[in-house]
Amino acid sequence: MKIKTKFIIALILLIVLPAISTAMVTSNFFSNNLGVVDLFDSYYDIFNKFSTVSASFEDFVSPYVNSPEYFLTDEFITVADETYSSAYISVDVYDNSQLVRTTYTDQVVFDNFIENWIYQHKSGALSKEQYTLKHMHFERLNGTPIDVRLMVDSGRLNIAYQVFENVFLILYAIFNIILLSIILSWISNPIKRSIRRLTYTTNEIRKGNLNAKLEYNENDDFDGLADSIESMRQSLKKSVQKQQILELEKKELIANVSHDLRTPITSIRGYVQGLKDGVARTEEMRREYLDTIQSKTDMIENLVNDLTEVTKYDQQGIQLKLQLINLRNFLFDCVDELQRDVKKAGGNLFLHYIIKETYIYADPEKLMRVFINAIENSIKYRSSEAIEIVILANKDDDGVLINISDNGIGIPDEDLDKIFDRFYRSDKSRNLNIKGSGIGLSICKEIIELHGGRLTAYSNKSNGLTLSIRLKAYKPGMALPYQEHSLTDETGNPRV
Repeated sequence: MKIKTKFIIALILLIVLPAISTAMVTSNFFSNNLGVVDLFDSYYDIFNKFSTVSASFEDFVSPYVNSPEYFLTDEFITVADETYSSAYISVDVYDNSQLVRTTYTDQVVFDNFIENWIYQHKSGALSKEQYTLKHMHFERLNGTPIDVRLMVDSGRLNIAYQVFENVFLILYAIFNIILLSIILSWISNPIKRSIRRLTYTTNEIRKGNLNAKLEYNENDDFDGLADSIESMRQSLKKSVQKQQILELEKKELIANVSHDLRTPITSIRGYVQGLKDGVARTEEMRREYLDTIQSKTDMIENLVNDLTEVTKYDQQGIQLKLQLINLRNFLFDCVDELQRDVKKAGGNLFLHYIIKETYIYADPEKLMRVFINAIENSIKYRSSEAIEIVILANKDDDGVLINISDNGIGIPDEDLDKIFDRFYRSDKSRNLNIKGSGIGLSICKEIIELHGGRLTAYSNKSNGLTLSIRLKAYKPGMALPYQEHSLTDETGNPRV
């Protein structure tokens, strides 16, 4: 429950419950239901009973109106004391205006300890203040009067009212304190519990325990914070995992580069020493030595370039400059650009474009890099047969599908999932005749995924490798992330 809702409910309870308790007190609910508390009757409640007591007293005395001498006996006083045993009421009998019998006593003892203590505390300065509630007058045969009076002690009534007032205020205060404590606990305990859970998780994250999953389902104001903390934990965990992978890749890169550099450097040193020692005596031998040195130098340069490229992408990431491009024109440009390299390697590059005019939203430079890496990969891992590379462009409901297939040596099925990993090379012996550090396809995959596409690989019927690229096709009216107005004309058709 939201904290705001709890505060509203608490405010209503703090208003309504005390009002209900006050109404119960003023309606004599407690006096009728807490009879064990003698002085809990209110001042007005006592007066309401006096009319009933007065009528009952008249009925009590009336049987003896013809024999008034009975009122002077001890029996009458005993019965009267038992009938009207109250701290506030007494029965007095006067003979010829002289008090001869009374049920009044100075010793008042209550069953309740608190009431008894309050009464004793307040009765120190109590004066006997009585008034007549009922007066019955009789005359003897000799004409002397006998008066029977039902008396009310107003002093004790005043103490009763004060006791009631004090007890009520004390109980009312206790009631409100308990009510306030319950409400504060109801509000604060879930908050403290939530804060403890959030604090525990953040402390675990601070300690480096990124597996401390925060499962929070309190449905309160901390839901957003809990979601943010959990999202942060997941992001940190992914970041740490990625960093760990990068560290492993860097270590692998250092090991691979060290391995790959050692052989060409050794070869260069040997051929340079041979030139210095005059081993290459003829011009043809010297040229052969120099060509070998140049080839090994090119290998080292390629390794350094790969290392520079990895560092660049790790630090800056791949930045896309997206624009609307005609897919057919782009693919024909790719073929024209790469055809020379394929023919130089003794092969052919074919394009089968079997879809209508189609546009995609992409970075042409980065996308060209994907095709360059794919074609170079096909050339590097060619078989003994003449190279044949086919680019097939098709379209379905999901977008544009571009397959780049070759007839090379292929990849074992168990290694197909690994070819997009950084520094993966299918030649386990790291044959330096096959150039490259194994990051080309991993960069291709990152570029395609940044375009919102997907890059996969599978073995084809020629036992070679097929790289399958899926991209989103542009549709008229599609929202573009950058400069939409400059990419389409007034009719909504793309500007290329």
